[in-house]
Amino acid sequence: MKGYYKNILYMILVIACVICVAAGLASCASKANNPAANKPIPQTNPAPENTESQAPAPDEESLIGFYPMKAGNVWEYEGEGMEYASYVQEVLFDSGNKHQLAIDNGGTVTANVIEERKDSIVNTYRSEEAYDKINILGEPGNINIILLQTPLEKGNFWISEENHYEIADTEADVTVPAGEFKGCIAVKVTFKDQTSNMMYYYKKGIGMVQSEFRTDTGDLIASKLKRYMLK
Repeated sequence: MKGYYKNILYMILVIACVICVAAGLASCASKANNPAANKPIPQTNPAPENTESQAPAPDEESLIGFYPMKAGNVWEYEGEGMEYASYVQEVLFDSGNKHQLAIDNGGTVTANVIEERKDSIVNTYRSEEAYDKINILGEPGNINIILLQTPLEKGNFWISEENHYEIADTEADVTVPAGEFKGCIAVKVTFKDQTSNMMYYYKKGIGMVQSEFRTDTGDLIASKLKRYMLK
């Protein structure tokens, strides 16, 4: 059972830049008169503007703020409910839209690759007992866990590896040893066995600030952000 909980805790990972495009264009035409003929100069009516093409493009939702994956960033979590709930997470390598994390819970070190996509953050690779800090960003993916997906709206849900993910709240307030964080995104994961679930709380600009795993017997295992160092 302890190994089961430990594997669940490996899913805890703490994320596409905001692109704002705006366009505006105005044109004017001047009128002139011919004083000698005292006749107006004929004018050609301008073609109607294509307002659709000139309309500002809607802002794209950014997820990277919820997963600030820059090499050197470190998060330390204080655990409750079991020994492996405490761990340290560090970003070791990054290249383009891929980032390598090391999670050390005192019992083992797990290597994970996180990939930023246009509308989602995905855990694409995982390897246990990764004690050597070797760059594995080029390894082919062995998992496909969608951790967060747009739109960031309450009720949005997706299925990933047979588990049900849903945005349960977009304005959650969470107090952990590292402080009080308001306006967090809360994601609820209901596992395919339908007997256990997990809640993740993400704060933009910080990452994951808390996770809660509820067992089938009602026991609660939590990991709460204790301290962090972001570059």
